[in-house]
Amino acid sequence: MVKASGTARDEVVRSRPDLASAMGERRLHLAALDAVVSGWVGPLRCGLVSRDGVPVLRVVSTVDESQWMDVDCERVGGVWWFLRVGCGEGLVPVGEVADAPAVLLRVVERRAGGAAGSGAGR
Repeated sequence: MVKASGTARDEVVRSRPDLASAMGERRLHLAALDAVVSGWVGPLRCGLVSRDGVPVLRVVSTVDESQWMDVDCERVGGVWWFLRVGCGEGLVPVGEVADAPAVLLRVVERRAGGAAGSGAGR
């Protein structure tokens, strides 16, 4: 399992301001989430997709690929959060990115129970 901490991510932002500047904080946070989910040993996979011209991270269940959700990243009240696209549900603050895969899995599974076959991201 890949462990990434908010502290490590923040250190990259401080030590590589050119990277944060070139990518933008939002995309940098989404890339960190992508790396953590991709390295997680669990039934999720993810990848960047464009939604209305804006890059977001699509998280898909490997058990049932019809179950997915799109995740964005926004600053809310001075704190960066990963949010579910479409409803704005706060998933996890970016500083807790290491905990995100388990949270994402719970949300995808919860959505699957209520909207089977419809795609959790819709």
